[in-house]
Amino acid sequence: MVGFVRLEGRGVRPDLLAAAGEALFGPEWRRPVAAALGVDARLVQRWAAGQRDIPDTVAPALLALLGREASALEAQALALRRAAAAIEEAE
Repeated sequence: MVGFVRLEGRGVRPDLLAAAGEALFGPEWRRPVAAALGVDARLVQRWAAGQRDIPDTVAPALLALLGREASALEAQALALRRAAAAIEEAE
């Protein structure tokens, strides 16, 4: 299981927002992140550019998105390993 720690008093910096967005959605992450957070894409662009402060509510939302995606990828990896093992056993 993947664990996430949020230090008190620390918000999401633009570079961390970008890293999370790219990990979740690839290089064109701004619009999908906006949709996932329920905010306007221009606001996410402003956050990423450092033109607006990123609200404290964004950190837990990003952590939840990252956690769900990590769990989904772990489940997919397990399914891939099982499929590979079944093929190896059949040979």
